[in-house]
Amino acid sequence: MSVPQTEPSPTRTAEVAGGPTTVAAGKAADVARSRARAASSQTVSRRNLLGRRQRFEARRVRRIVRHVDPWSVLKLALVFFVCVWVMFMVAVVIVWSIAQSSGTVERVESFVNDLGITGWKLNGTFVFRQYGLFGLVMVFACTTATVVSTIIFNLISDLVGGVWISVIEEETSRPING
Repeated sequence: MSVPQTEPSPTRTAEVAGGPTTVAAGKAADVARSRARAASSQTVSRRNLLGRRQRFEARRVRRIVRHVDPWSVLKLALVFFVCVWVMFMVAVVIVWSIAQSSGTVERVESFVNDLGITGWKLNGTFVFRQYGLFGLVMVFACTTATVVSTIIFNLISDLVGGVWISVIEEETSRPING
């Protein structure tokens, strides 16, 4: 969203006690400021605690992201991927217990025995340990990839100048009555 360009406000010279001073015409500057504010404001609606829709007039502001701290990304990525790992481990336990109770594990073992491989058994603790170890390796690999991506972003951002994002300032939003 671009702000409309206005012509420079006319200036006049005024005599002040210290000598001549250039003063911007106040009215033209106020008009330019109000036009820029009107161009950057928009109506945003969201629901309040009671579920009623509330409309706000908020300013849309463009910001530039030039640098992302790799240490912060490391901490956030590590916590995120550990939570994902725990979630998948809980899912594996639930799926294994359902498969064990429904007899699916025994059916798979008998199917493999029918294929000609005798004495083959699914060991739940071994499978769970291997899955957990693989998951931990993937947690550290994904965390490392995220931090390396952040460093590459910072290097590229130094060359191209960053990434522009548009945000709506909710702190300055005013409710619209009606």
